[in-house]
Amino acid sequence: MDTGITEFLLVFQTVVQWIAIILSASTGVYDARRNGLDYFGALVIAVIVAVGGGTLRDILLGRYPLFWLQDPIYLISILVVGVIGILLVPISTGSYGSEKSAQTDLFNAVVRLMFGTSGSFALIDAIALGMWAYLGTYYALTSGIPPLVAPIMGVITASFGGVLRDVFFAKIPEIFRPGQFYAIASFAGAAAYTFCWNFMIPYPTGFLACIVITFVIRMISVRYNITSF
Repeated sequence: MDTGITEFLLVFQTVVQWIAIILSASTGVYDARRNGLDYFGALVIAVIVAVGGGTLRDILLGRYPLFWLQDPIYLISILVVGVIGILLVPISTGSYGSEKSAQTDLFNAVVRLMFGTSGSFALIDAIALGMWAYLGTYYALTSGIPPLVAPIMGVITASFGGVLRDVFFAKIPEIFRPGQFYAIASFAGAAAYTFCWNFMIPYPTGFLACIVITFVIRMISVRYNITSF
């Protein structure tokens, strides 16, 4: 492969991973605050959700040092997102997703814009899900993992951070229970990318296919409450 193209792809993967980390960290800190965690707990959950899946991916593929240890920009970004989330999202004293009536209209508007309604939360989560599915599958394929196995690595990368989050919340991980499509959406996107890779369909078709398919399946499931069984 041409050196210029190789360098571009490396930068591209880094940017995609960085965006996915920012999106995942924002959903993590939102989850933490709505479940009543303090500032330290929110930062821990933000880190876990943002790097959990990628860490397991790197361990399984033997990619060392781990990606977030190799480049400090990832942890710095998570901490910045975490601090912003802690300042904007109040701790919930009731059930998950409840709002504090004492907040001003302006404050609530900012919160809703950055983290807020369940719809925007699902939107951010779905975009991050597609990016992680792509990254996990890409790194698996470039590491020599067979195409039949590579999509599984995409699912692991996309979902394991959420599994760890739920373990810290002392509950059965959501992806293991009947619910709206999460692992299924990431698997579909990862399989689409693997198909494009296997048949050498020009870049970035595979990347776009993975992101779009994952996003559409996830959002349709959320919008119409289509669940696994």
